Amino acid sequence: VEIKLLAFGFGLGILKLDSVAGSRVQDALQSGAQILACETTMRRQKLTKDDMLPNLGYVPSGVVEVIKLQKQGWAVIRP
Repeated sequence: VEIKLLAFGFGLGILKLDSVAGSRVQDALQSGAQILACETTMRRQKLTKDDMLPNLGYVPSGVVEVIKLQKQGWAVIRP
């Protein structure tokens, strides 16, 4: 199973260095999940990659990435 977690908007907070879920994000990365942060949201929240957890992937736009993945057959699960 291939898993990608894409965070944008208010959800981006889970990927910040000071996130209370930071250890769980790192566990997911170590288990092989791909964790992606939206650079558009980062700019709006005045965040840089230095503010984020290590080993993340980045996409220019979270919404556009979701659309691309859906067109490729990925299932989207929202909380």
